[in-house]
Amino acid sequence: MAENRYCDIEAFLDTIPQYAGESGVVRAGALLEELGHPEKTLKIIHVAGSNGKGSVCAYLNRILIQHGFRTGLFTSPHLVDVRERIRIDNEMVSKSDFVQAFDRVHSAAKRLQKKNITLAYFDWLFGMALLLFVQKQADFVILETGLGGRLDATNAVQNPVLSVITTISLEHTAVLGDTLSQIAKEKAGILKKGVPAVYSAKEPEVIHVMEQTAENAGVPVLEGVTPADYQITKNTGKCIDFSLHNGYYKNDCFSLATGAVYQAENCSLALTGAALLQKAGILQLDEGKVRQAVFETCWEGRMEEIEPDIYIDGAHNPEGIEAFIRSARSICRKRPAVLLFSVVKDKNFEQMIGMLAASGVFTHYIIVQMQTKRHLAGESIEELFAKYTSAPLTEFDESFDGYLYGKKLQEEIPDSVLFCTGSLYLAGEIKQKLQNGR
Repeated sequence: MAENRYCDIEAFLDTIPQYAGESGVVRAGALLEELGHPEKTLKIIHVAGSNGKGSVCAYLNRILIQHGFRTGLFTSPHLVDVRERIRIDNEMVSKSDFVQAFDRVHSAAKRLQKKNITLAYFDWLFGMALLLFVQKQADFVILETGLGGRLDATNAVQNPVLSVITTISLEHTAVLGDTLSQIAKEKAGILKKGVPAVYSAKEPEVIHVMEQTAENAGVPVLEGVTPADYQITKNTGKCIDFSLHNGYYKNDCFSLATGAVYQAENCSLALTGAALLQKAGILQLDEGKVRQAVFETCWEGRMEEIEPDIYIDGAHNPEGIEAFIRSARSICRKRPAVLLFSVVKDKNFEQMIGMLAASGVFTHYIIVQMQTKRHLAGESIEELFAKYTSAPLTEFDESFDGYLYGKKLQEEIPDSVLFCTGSLYLAGEIKQKLQNGR
């Protein structure tokens, strides 16, 4: 019975639109009031940004778990199972708990409907997550924004203990603005009075917006992590050693079990955020536990090795693709590489394709079409690749058919590597087929 109810609920949630009237923060604020403000009893870390949000959440989550804290983690999107979005101590919540939380939000949604407030898909899961985090008595909760920051549903939380803003790039320009400064203002909307914050400090216009917004909001401590703060000292293609030097770490060395070079920055943001919590007297860090935690952290779909020398990565915008290329190059180490690619149509896909073709890393390209309604047609992707490269191109209507072909190519080409990138939806489709034993 519980299994049937869960399946029915999953199907129901899939019918709910991604967007609704009012802004996410207004809808979620009304929902939290109906639920009795569960967020007010929680220690919440709020994470926004364009790239790296999930990875930063994962590093912070593991650091807290390693120190004996019970954690609640809310992230998006999911790759295979919707319950990936709501985790307790990094484990998906049970189906029975998911059903119970849904029922409470469903009742609240019906009351809100009478007030002409309709919840979007993300709002339902956000409300369910907070209810479950209270029920499971989480010591800390890590919330990842869905879209932007200022108007995002998660920004209905008024009492976080830490704000984190990862790298910012041009994305969702129709909603967030078409300049880095405009997008930075939306992300900086999570900064709050009395709440310390850490952010990725690279572009001058982003730094200016963050400093100005923090000053106006009354942020007591704003720490910027710059590229000069961390340095990769060793990279085997499977593991990375890096040092971190800022106001909290003095050339301290850390090891990561990944070949993704961009994780050095994400880990540095998480480490600095943890240090800010220690400075605020909220937790006491143990050096050995921190090192063990970051080494053990793995975030699915981010340069994840799913089979020997086969990687999936959720890079989905130009900055993400740039980081992906750097990592792919370090993993390949001049070995031949095959690329499987797909993308959704509301991304800057031509720039992404141009960057991949110009990288010189890949000898073969496989174009696939994803099942999501937002997919870009395979023939359109193929035309763009043909515009930028003369390398062999093969197109498939089904993502997993392309994956099997790529795996066959990778096995036939001596000492080669297969990479799959362009969208987290693509990563999810491939992982689901592998789990189902297609």
